[in-house]
Amino acid sequence: MRIIPLVTCVTMTLSILACTNKQDQAQLATETFAPRIWQENLVVDGEIIAANKTPLTVPGQGWDSRTLIEMIPEGSLVKKDQVIARFDAPKSRMELSQAELELLRKELAAESILASDTSSRSTLAADSAKVQTDLLLSERYANADLAIFSRNKILDELQDSGFLKNKRTYLDWKTGQVQARSAAEQAVLSSQKESVNLNASQHKKNLDALELMAPHDGVFLLQASWDGAKPQVGSSFRPREEFGSLPDLDQLVANFNIEEGRTFGLKVGLPVKVRLAGSGQEIELSITKVGNSASVTSRDSPVKFISFEAAFKKEQAQSLALKPGQALLGTVSLINQSKAMTVPNIALVQDGPNFATYVKDGDQLKRQTVVLGQRGPVRSEIKSGISQGNQIVLLPEVKDKEKTKDTHS
Repeated sequence: MRIIPLVTCVTMTLSILACTNKQDQAQLATETFAPRIWQENLVVDGEIIAANKTPLTVPGQGWDSRTLIEMIPEGSLVKKDQVIARFDAPKSRMELSQAELELLRKELAAESILASDTSSRSTLAADSAKVQTDLLLSERYANADLAIFSRNKILDELQDSGFLKNKRTYLDWKTGQVQARSAAEQAVLSSQKESVNLNASQHKKNLDALELMAPHDGVFLLQASWDGAKPQVGSSFRPREEFGSLPDLDQLVANFNIEEGRTFGLKVGLPVKVRLAGSGQEIELSITKVGNSASVTSRDSPVKFISFEAAFKKEQAQSLALKPGQALLGTVSLINQSKAMTVPNIALVQDGPNFATYVKDGDQLKRQTVVLGQRGPVRSEIKSGISQGNQIVLLPEVKDKEKTKDTHS
Protein backbone atom coordinates (compact mmCIF):
# COMPACT_ATOMS: atom_id res chain seq x y z
CA MET A 1 0.00 0.00 0.00
CA ARG A 2 1.25 3.48 -0.95
CA ILE A 3 1.64 6.00 1.89
CA ILE A 4 0.85 9.66 1.08
CA PRO A 5 2.97 12.18 2.97
CA LEU A 6 1.16 14.33 5.60
CA VAL A 7 2.19 17.58 3.91
CA THR A 8 0.64 16.48 0.66
CA CYS A 9 -2.69 15.67 2.44
CA VAL A 10 -2.83 19.06 4.07
CA THR A 11 -2.10 20.79 0.77
CA MET A 12 -4.84 18.85 -1.01
CA THR A 13 -7.36 19.63 1.77
CA LEU A 14 -6.67 23.37 1.63
CA SER A 15 -6.96 23.33 -2.16
CA ILE A 16 -10.34 21.62 -1.94
CA LEU A 17 -11.58 24.12 0.68
CA ALA A 18 -10.34 27.06 -1.41
CA CYS A 19 -12.12 25.73 -4.50
CA THR A 20 -15.31 25.16 -2.50
CA ASN A 21 -15.13 28.68 -1.07
CA LYS A 22 -14.59 30.13 -4.56
CA GLN A 23 -17.56 28.16 -5.91
CA ASP A 24 -19.79 29.34 -2.99
CA GLN A 25 -18.78 32.96 -3.59
CA ALA A 26 -19.31 32.59 -7.32
CA GLN A 27 -22.88 31.36 -6.62
CA LEU A 28 -23.78 34.36 -4.41
CA ALA A 29 -26.45 36.61 -5.98
CA THR A 30 -25.23 40.19 -6.36
CA GLU A 31 -26.44 43.52 -7.70
CA THR A 32 -24.36 46.40 -9.02
CA PHE A 33 -24.73 49.54 -6.91
CA ALA A 34 -25.67 52.24 -9.43
CA PRO A 35 -28.35 54.90 -10.05
CA ARG A 36 -31.64 53.38 -11.13
CA ILE A 37 -35.36 54.14 -11.38
CA TRP A 38 -36.96 53.71 -7.98
CA GLN A 39 -40.72 53.26 -7.90
CA GLU A 40 -42.62 51.70 -5.05
CA ASN A 41 -46.38 51.46 -4.66
CA LEU A 42 -48.58 50.38 -1.79
CA VAL A 43 -51.78 48.54 -2.74
CA VAL A 44 -54.45 48.30 -0.05
CA ASP A 45 -58.20 47.66 0.15
CA GLY A 46 -60.47 50.31 1.64
CA GLU A 47 -63.94 51.79 1.71
CA ILE A 48 -65.66 55.13 1.48
CA ILE A 49 -66.65 56.72 4.77
CA ALA A 50 -67.92 60.14 5.79
CA ALA A 51 -65.55 62.56 7.45
CA ASN A 52 -68.41 63.64 9.71
CA LYS A 53 -71.43 61.65 10.79
CA THR A 54 -74.38 62.18 13.10
CA PRO A 55 -74.99 59.37 15.60
CA LEU A 56 -78.54 58.01 15.71
CA THR A 57 -79.86 56.78 19.06
CA VAL A 58 -83.02 54.94 20.03
CA PRO A 59 -85.69 57.58 20.83
CA GLY A 60 -87.26 57.95 24.27
CA GLN A 61 -86.21 58.42 27.87
CA GLY A 62 -86.07 56.33 31.00
CA TRP A 63 -85.21 52.64 31.12
CA ASP A 64 -88.24 50.93 29.58
CA SER A 65 -87.17 48.75 26.67
CA ARG A 66 -88.67 49.13 23.21
CA THR A 67 -88.94 46.77 20.26
CA LEU A 68 -87.91 47.56 16.70
CA ILE A 69 -90.93 46.90 14.45
CA GLU A 70 -89.88 48.59 11.21
CA MET A 71 -86.84 50.26 9.59
CA ILE A 72 -85.61 51.26 6.14
CA PRO A 73 -82.81 49.18 4.51
CA GLU A 74 -79.24 50.03 5.47
CA GLY A 75 -77.53 52.22 2.90
CA SER A 76 -80.74 54.01 1.91
CA LEU A 77 -80.61 57.69 1.03
CA VAL A 78 -82.78 59.67 3.44
CA LYS A 79 -84.08 63.21 3.58
CA LYS A 80 -84.36 65.45 6.60
CA ASP A 81 -87.27 64.49 8.93
CA GLN A 82 -87.81 61.19 7.11
CA VAL A 83 -88.78 58.30 9.39
CA ILE A 84 -85.87 55.86 9.60
CA ALA A 85 -87.22 53.34 12.12
CA ARG A 86 -90.33 52.73 14.23
CA PHE A 87 -90.43 51.15 17.68
CA ASP A 88 -93.05 49.88 20.10
CA ALA A 89 -92.95 50.12 23.90
CA PRO A 90 -95.41 47.53 25.28
CA LYS A 91 -94.24 47.96 28.87
CA SER A 92 -94.72 51.74 28.75
CA ARG A 93 -98.14 51.22 27.19
CA MET A 94 -99.16 48.84 30.00
CA GLU A 95 -97.80 51.08 32.75
CA LEU A 96 -99.55 54.10 31.24
CA SER A 97 -102.83 52.19 31.36
CA GLN A 98 -102.19 51.30 35.02
CA ALA A 99 -101.32 54.92 35.81
CA GLU A 100 -104.53 56.18 34.18
CA LEU A 101 -106.55 53.62 36.19
CA GLU A 102 -104.81 54.77 39.36
CA LEU A 103 -105.64 58.39 38.52
CA LEU A 104 -109.30 57.44 38.16
CA ARG A 105 -109.18 55.81 41.60
CA LYS A 106 -107.64 58.93 43.08
CA GLU A 107 -110.39 61.06 41.54
CA LEU A 108 -113.05 58.82 43.07
CA ALA A 109 -111.28 58.97 46.43
CA ALA A 110 -111.23 62.78 46.21
CA GLU A 111 -114.96 62.82 45.50
CA SER A 112 -115.53 60.50 48.47
CA ILE A 113 -113.52 62.78 50.80
CA LEU A 114 -115.44 65.79 49.57
CA ALA A 115 -118.79 64.05 50.06
CA SER A 116 -117.83 62.89 53.57
CA ASP A 117 -116.67 66.40 54.46
CA THR A 118 -119.90 67.94 53.18
CA SER A 119 -122.03 65.42 55.11
CA SER A 120 -120.12 65.89 58.37
CA ARG A 121 -120.20 69.68 58.15
CA SER A 122 -123.94 69.60 57.39
CA THR A 123 -124.61 67.43 60.44
CA LEU A 124 -122.49 69.65 62.64
CA ALA A 125 -124.18 72.76 61.24
CA ALA A 126 -127.60 71.29 62.11
CA ASP A 127 -126.47 70.43 65.62
CA SER A 128 -124.99 73.91 66.05
CA ALA A 129 -128.29 75.47 64.91
CA LYS A 130 -130.27 73.42 67.40
CA VAL A 131 -127.88 74.28 70.23
CA GLN A 132 -128.14 77.95 69.31
CA THR A 133 -131.94 77.76 69.38
CA ASP A 134 -131.94 76.01 72.75
CA LEU A 135 -129.48 78.56 74.10
CA LEU A 136 -131.71 81.46 73.02
CA LEU A 137 -134.68 79.80 74.65
CA SER A 138 -132.76 79.18 77.83
CA GLU A 139 -131.61 82.75 77.99
CA ARG A 140 -135.23 83.99 77.48
CA TYR A 141 -136.55 81.95 80.42
CA ALA A 142 -133.61 82.98 82.57
CA ASN A 143 -135.15 86.48 83.14
CA ALA A 144 -138.84 85.55 82.98
CA ASP A 145 -141.32 85.26 85.95
CA LEU A 146 -141.42 81.55 86.54
CA ALA A 147 -144.60 81.85 88.59
CA ILE A 148 -146.79 82.11 85.51
CA PHE A 149 -145.51 78.76 84.09
CA SER A 150 -146.09 75.31 85.37
CA ARG A 151 -143.07 73.65 86.90
CA ASN A 152 -143.10 70.71 84.42
CA LYS A 153 -143.20 73.00 81.41
CA ILE A 154 -140.25 74.94 82.71
CA LEU A 155 -138.21 71.77 83.35
CA ASP A 156 -138.95 70.38 79.89
CA GLU A 157 -138.06 73.50 77.94
CA LEU A 158 -135.37 75.03 79.98
CA GLN A 159 -131.82 73.66 79.64
CA ASP A 160 -128.75 74.76 81.41
CA SER A 161 -127.28 77.65 79.47
CA GLY A 162 -123.73 76.74 80.59
CA PHE A 163 -124.09 73.27 79.10
CA LEU A 164 -125.41 74.66 75.82
CA LYS A 165 -122.51 77.08 75.56
CA ASN A 166 -120.02 74.26 76.15
CA LYS A 167 -121.78 72.14 73.55
CA ARG A 168 -121.68 75.00 71.07
CA THR A 169 -117.92 75.35 71.68
CA TYR A 170 -117.47 71.61 71.18
CA LEU A 171 -119.40 71.65 67.90
CA ASP A 172 -117.32 74.55 66.64
CA TRP A 173 -114.14 72.65 67.55
CA LYS A 174 -115.41 69.50 65.85
CA THR A 175 -116.24 71.47 62.72
CA GLY A 176 -112.69 72.75 62.66
CA GLN A 177 -111.38 69.21 63.10
CA VAL A 178 -113.48 67.96 60.21
CA GLN A 179 -112.13 70.73 58.02
CA ALA A 180 -108.52 70.04 59.05
CA ARG A 181 -108.88 66.28 58.51
CA SER A 182 -110.48 66.82 55.13
CA ALA A 183 -107.73 69.26 54.09
CA ALA A 184 -105.03 66.76 55.19
CA GLU A 185 -106.64 63.93 53.28
CA GLN A 186 -106.97 66.17 50.23
CA ALA A 187 -103.28 67.15 50.48
CA VAL A 188 -102.14 63.49 50.70
CA LEU A 189 -104.36 62.56 47.79
CA SER A 190 -103.09 65.52 45.76
CA SER A 191 -99.48 64.44 46.35
CA GLN A 192 -100.30 60.90 45.26
CA LYS A 193 -102.07 62.19 42.16
CA GLU A 194 -99.07 64.35 41.30
CA SER A 195 -96.74 61.33 41.52
CA VAL A 196 -99.04 59.20 39.36
CA ASN A 197 -99.45 62.09 36.90
CA LEU A 198 -95.66 62.42 36.62
CA ASN A 199 -95.34 58.70 35.96
CA ALA A 200 -98.12 58.79 33.37
CA SER A 201 -96.58 61.84 31.70
CA GLN A 202 -93.23 60.04 31.39
CA HIS A 203 -94.84 57.02 29.76
CA LYS A 204 -96.80 59.29 27.40
CA LYS A 205 -93.54 60.92 26.33
CA ASN A 206 -92.04 57.48 25.72
CA LEU A 207 -95.02 56.47 23.60
CA ASP A 208 -94.87 59.77 21.71
CA ALA A 209 -91.17 59.11 20.87
CA LEU A 210 -91.38 55.83 18.98
CA GLU A 211 -90.14 57.13 15.63
CA LEU A 212 -86.49 57.73 14.73
CA MET A 213 -86.30 60.61 12.24
CA ALA A 214 -83.40 61.83 10.12
CA PRO A 215 -81.88 65.08 11.46
CA HIS A 216 -80.51 65.90 7.99
CA ASP A 217 -79.99 64.41 4.53
CA GLY A 218 -77.59 61.47 4.34
CA VAL A 219 -77.15 57.72 4.05
CA PHE A 220 -78.54 55.48 6.80
CA LEU A 221 -75.96 53.12 8.32
CA LEU A 222 -76.54 50.66 11.18
CA GLN A 223 -74.24 50.47 14.22
CA ALA A 224 -72.71 47.04 14.84
CA SER A 225 -72.45 45.80 18.42
CA TRP A 226 -69.29 44.46 20.07
CA ASP A 227 -69.88 41.03 18.49
CA GLY A 228 -70.48 42.44 15.01
CA ALA A 229 -74.27 41.98 15.03
CA LYS A 230 -76.44 44.77 13.63
CA PRO A 231 -79.97 45.77 14.72
CA GLN A 232 -82.79 43.62 13.35
CA VAL A 233 -86.58 43.91 13.39
CA GLY A 234 -87.87 42.34 16.59
CA SER A 235 -84.80 43.20 18.67
CA SER A 236 -85.13 45.07 21.98
CA PHE A 237 -83.32 48.31 22.74
CA ARG A 238 -82.98 50.82 25.56
CA PRO A 239 -83.72 54.52 25.05
CA ARG A 240 -80.64 56.53 23.99
CA GLU A 241 -78.84 53.32 22.93
CA GLU A 242 -76.69 53.80 19.81
CA PHE A 243 -78.64 52.53 16.81
CA GLY A 244 -76.84 53.81 13.71
CA SER A 245 -75.38 56.87 12.07
CA LEU A 246 -76.15 59.36 9.34
CA PRO A 247 -72.97 60.30 7.43
CA ASP A 248 -72.71 63.72 5.86
CA LEU A 249 -72.52 63.16 2.10
CA ASP A 250 -70.82 66.51 1.52
CA GLN A 251 -67.55 65.28 3.08
CA LEU A 252 -66.58 61.77 1.93
CA VAL A 253 -63.12 60.20 2.27
CA ALA A 254 -61.44 57.00 1.13
CA ASN A 255 -60.43 55.14 4.28
CA PHE A 256 -57.71 52.46 4.36
CA ASN A 257 -56.28 50.23 7.10
CA ILE A 258 -52.76 48.88 6.64
CA GLU A 259 -50.58 46.61 8.78
CA GLU A 260 -48.20 48.58 10.97
CA GLY A 261 -45.17 46.91 9.38
CA ARG A 262 -46.07 48.12 5.86
CA THR A 263 -46.14 51.85 6.59
CA PHE A 264 -42.65 52.71 5.29
CA GLY A 265 -42.76 56.20 3.79
CA LEU A 266 -46.49 56.71 4.31
CA LYS A 267 -47.22 60.41 4.83
CA VAL A 268 -49.71 63.18 4.09
CA GLY A 269 -49.60 64.48 0.51
CA LEU A 270 -48.65 61.27 -1.29
CA PRO A 271 -50.73 60.57 -4.43
CA VAL A 272 -53.33 57.79 -4.28
CA LYS A 273 -55.09 56.23 -7.25
CA VAL A 274 -58.49 54.97 -6.10
CA ARG A 275 -60.35 52.34 -8.11
CA LEU A 276 -64.05 52.02 -7.29
CA ALA A 277 -65.35 48.48 -6.89
CA GLY A 278 -68.00 47.54 -9.41
CA SER A 279 -67.65 50.41 -11.86
CA GLY A 280 -63.85 50.30 -12.13
CA GLN A 281 -63.76 54.10 -12.14
CA GLU A 282 -60.34 55.49 -11.16
CA ILE A 283 -59.89 58.75 -9.25
CA GLU A 284 -56.65 60.57 -8.47
CA LEU A 285 -56.48 61.70 -4.84
CA SER A 286 -53.82 62.47 -2.25
CA ILE A 287 -53.42 61.38 1.38
CA THR A 288 -55.00 63.92 3.72
CA LYS A 289 -54.64 62.11 7.06
CA VAL A 290 -52.45 59.39 8.57
CA GLY A 291 -53.26 57.84 11.95
CA ASN A 292 -50.87 58.46 14.83
CA SER A 293 -51.24 55.11 16.56
CA ALA A 294 -51.85 51.50 15.56
CA SER A 295 -54.67 49.37 16.93
CA VAL A 296 -56.18 45.94 16.40
CA THR A 297 -59.27 45.71 14.20
CA SER A 298 -60.41 42.23 15.21
CA ARG A 299 -60.64 40.32 18.47
CA ASP A 300 -59.36 37.24 16.64
CA SER A 301 -56.06 38.75 15.47
CA PRO A 302 -53.30 40.58 17.39
CA VAL A 303 -52.08 42.34 14.22
CA LYS A 304 -52.19 46.14 14.59
CA PHE A 305 -53.26 48.44 11.78
CA ILE A 306 -52.81 52.12 11.02
CA SER A 307 -55.51 54.00 9.12
CA PHE A 308 -55.06 56.73 6.55
CA GLU A 309 -57.51 58.76 4.47
CA ALA A 310 -57.77 60.54 1.14
CA ALA A 311 -60.56 63.11 0.84
CA PHE A 312 -62.90 63.36 -2.16
CA LYS A 313 -63.98 66.71 -3.51
CA LYS A 314 -67.68 67.47 -3.12
CA GLU A 315 -68.09 67.64 -6.91
CA GLN A 316 -66.47 64.21 -7.32
CA ALA A 317 -68.74 62.63 -4.72
CA GLN A 318 -71.86 64.11 -6.33
CA SER A 319 -70.96 63.34 -9.94
CA LEU A 320 -70.04 59.71 -9.17
CA ALA A 321 -72.90 59.23 -6.67
CA LEU A 322 -70.48 57.95 -4.04
CA LYS A 323 -71.92 56.47 -0.86
CA PRO A 324 -70.38 55.45 2.48
CA GLY A 325 -69.61 51.75 2.64
CA GLN A 326 -68.65 51.50 -1.03
CA ALA A 327 -65.54 49.28 -1.47
CA LEU A 328 -62.47 50.47 -3.33
CA LEU A 329 -58.84 49.63 -4.06
CA GLY A 330 -56.14 52.20 -3.39
CA THR A 331 -52.66 52.37 -4.92
CA VAL A 332 -50.37 54.75 -3.04
CA SER A 333 -47.30 56.01 -4.90
CA LEU A 334 -44.77 55.91 -2.07
CA ILE A 335 -41.64 56.62 -4.14
CA ASN A 336 -41.14 57.73 -7.75
CA GLN A 337 -37.55 58.74 -8.56
CA SER A 338 -35.77 58.54 -11.91
CA LYS A 339 -32.26 58.17 -10.42
CA ALA A 340 -31.73 56.83 -6.93
CA MET A 341 -28.88 55.04 -5.19
CA THR A 342 -30.65 52.14 -3.54
CA VAL A 343 -30.16 48.53 -2.52
CA PRO A 344 -32.79 45.84 -1.92
CA ASN A 345 -33.86 45.50 1.70
CA ILE A 346 -32.82 41.83 1.59
CA ALA A 347 -29.20 43.01 1.13
CA LEU A 348 -29.18 44.86 4.47
CA VAL A 349 -27.92 43.38 7.73
CA GLN A 350 -29.08 45.08 10.90
CA ASP A 351 -26.78 45.26 13.88
CA GLY A 352 -28.61 47.15 16.64
CA PRO A 353 -29.36 50.65 15.32
CA ASN A 354 -26.84 50.29 12.48
CA PHE A 355 -27.07 48.65 9.06
CA ALA A 356 -24.46 47.05 6.82
CA THR A 357 -24.10 45.30 3.46
CA TYR A 358 -21.65 42.75 2.08
CA VAL A 359 -19.64 43.92 -0.93
CA LYS A 360 -17.97 41.38 -3.22
CA ASP A 361 -14.42 42.40 -4.17
CA GLY A 362 -12.97 39.69 -6.39
CA ASP A 363 -12.88 36.55 -4.28
CA GLN A 364 -13.33 38.50 -1.05
CA LEU A 365 -16.52 39.61 0.78
CA LYS A 366 -16.29 42.80 2.78
CA ARG A 367 -18.81 43.96 5.37
CA GLN A 368 -19.52 47.68 4.89
CA THR A 369 -21.48 49.84 7.35
CA VAL A 370 -23.93 52.08 5.47
CA VAL A 371 -26.05 55.13 6.27
CA LEU A 372 -29.67 54.77 5.13
CA GLY A 373 -31.86 57.52 3.69
CA GLN A 374 -35.47 57.03 2.68
CA ARG A 375 -36.82 53.52 3.20
CA GLY A 376 -39.40 51.68 1.17
CA PRO A 377 -41.15 48.33 1.39
CA VAL A 378 -38.72 46.74 -1.13
CA ARG A 379 -35.61 48.97 -1.40
CA SER A 380 -33.81 51.55 0.74
CA GLU A 381 -31.77 54.61 -0.18
CA ILE A 382 -28.03 54.55 0.65
CA LYS A 383 -26.53 57.88 1.71
CA SER A 384 -22.96 56.68 2.28
CA GLY A 385 -20.84 53.61 3.04
CA ILE A 386 -20.50 52.03 -0.41
CA SER A 387 -19.44 53.32 -3.83
CA GLN A 388 -21.02 53.23 -7.25
CA GLY A 389 -20.10 50.05 -9.10
CA ASN A 390 -19.75 47.87 -5.98
CA GLN A 391 -21.23 44.38 -6.20
CA ILE A 392 -23.77 44.09 -3.38
CA VAL A 393 -24.53 40.62 -2.00
CA LEU A 394 -28.32 40.13 -2.00
CA LEU A 395 -28.50 37.42 0.69
CA PRO A 396 -25.98 38.44 3.33
CA GLU A 397 -27.72 36.47 6.05
CA VAL A 398 -26.21 33.27 4.56
CA LYS A 399 -22.72 34.73 5.04
CA ASP A 400 -23.60 35.83 8.60
CA LYS A 401 -24.81 32.32 9.45
CA GLU A 402 -21.58 30.79 8.15
CA LYS A 403 -19.54 33.30 10.15
CA THR A 404 -21.50 32.51 13.31
CA LYS A 405 -21.05 28.79 12.70
CA ASP A 406 -17.27 29.17 12.26
CA THR A 407 -17.06 31.22 15.45
CA HIS A 408 -18.90 28.57 17.48
CA SER A 409 -16.75 25.83 15.94
